[in-house]
Order: sequence, then structure tokens, then C-alpha cells
Amino acid sequence: MTIIMFVFYVILASSGLILFKLGSNDANLVLNVFGLSINYSIKMILGILCYGFSFILWMLIVRRVDLTIAMPLSVAIVNTLVVIGSCLILKEKITFIQGLGIFIIIFGVCIMTGGSK
Repeated sequence: MTIIMFVFYVILASSGLILFKLGSNDANLVLNVFGLSINYSIKMILGILCYGFSFILWMLIVRRVDLTIAMPLSVAIVNTLVVIGSCLILKEKITFIQGLGIFIIIFGVCIMTGGSK
């Protein structure tokens, strides 16, 4: 069950960030709160909802898994998916150095989590 929650957490967190970025390009709805004008879009709201649900899942995951395993693993996977999603969906370019960095992060997390048990 924890693995399923972790998979949904990773999907929701990374898609929430990408949706928020997509929505920031076409923010056309305005909310005035306490004199502050905030422009937002439906994609931004969906991104915030995805990210909010991922936070709820994160609270449940942290209760079940050692933080020394959950945190590096989640950061590595979410950041990797955001970079891949940015490349595929947002048409951003991944440089060789960024690709090398992703590889090093994943390799490091594998070493950290593999040596913990």
C-alpha cells in the first residue's frame, strides 16, 4: 500500500509543478485579496490541487517509511520526472550537464537507499 501511495505522490507532485508552470503562461483569471491582485488560470488551480493532494499523501508516507529513505528517494524521482516532463510537455531543453546531474542524483539515491537495510 505504501508503494502505491508513493507512486501517486510522485505523479501528483511532478504533474502539479508542470501544470502550475503551464498555467502561469496563460493566467487570465484575477483574484483580488486584501488589495493584492493575483492572476491565475484553471491549469494553475489544477496544479495547486495536485500538489496539495501530494502533500496529504506525503504526510501518510512519512508516517510509514523512514525519512532517511523517503526524502531522498522522493526528491530524486520528483525532480527527475519534472525535468523529463518539462522536456516533453513544456518543450524545454535538457543539456548534457543536466542529464549527467540527473544520473548522478539517481545513482546517489540508489547507493543511499540500498545501503540502509
